[in-house]
Amino acid sequence: MNAVILGVSDRSILWRHGKVKKNEYETLVHDYARFLAKRFDNVIVTPDDGVYTDIALEFGRLKKKKPLAYYPDKDTYYGIAHIKDNFPLYDVRPIGGDWYKLNADLSKQAKAVICLGFSPGVLIEGAFIKYHQQYGGFKDPTLKHIHWFIDERCIDKRLPASFEEQIANIFYYRSLDELAKLLEKRKKFLEEK
Repeated sequence: MNAVILGVSDRSILWRHGKVKKNEYETLVHDYARFLAKRFDNVIVTPDDGVYTDIALEFGRLKKKKPLAYYPDKDTYYGIAHIKDNFPLYDVRPIGGDWYKLNADLSKQAKAVICLGFSPGVLIEGAFIKYHQQYGGFKDPTLKHIHWFIDERCIDKRLPASFEEQIANIFYYRSLDELAKLLEKRKKFLEEK
C-alpha cells in the first residue's frame, strides 16, 4: 500500500501559518518518515522541493528505496527544468501530460492522501479528490475510497465547508497517534467494502 504526500514547498508556512515550531521541523520530518515507513510500502510525491519531499526522501533512506515521484513529462508551458536535478533521488514516473494533469492526477495515485499544510498547489491537488470520487469512480470504483488526511498542526484553519460537503473521507488529526487510529479505521472500512 502506498500513500500520496501533499504539502507546501515553502517550509516556513508550517510555522508562519501552522502550529509547527521552526526548531521542531527536522523532528517532524523524521517522525513522519518513521511513521510512514512502518505503514506503507512507498510514498508518492512530485519531485520538486518542500515538506513533502523532505519526508519522502527520509522515508526512502529508512526503507532503502527511492520514493515514487510523478512528473509532467509532456509540459511545454512551465517546463520541468526546475525539477530535473531531483530525478535521480526518486523512482520517477511520467504522468502522461502537463502540470495541469499532474495536479489533477497526483491525488489518485494512492487511496491514502496525507496533507502537510495548505498552499494553492495543495488545494488544487486535494480538490481533485472530489472528481476522482464522484466521476473517476465509474471507471475505477476504488477511487471512491480515497481518504484525505490533513495534519492540523500544519494549517491555520480547516477547509471551507463546501470542500467537506463535496469530498468524502476528509479527516483531520493533531498527532501521529491520531493518524494511526484513522489509518486503522480506514483499513477496516476498506476490508468491509
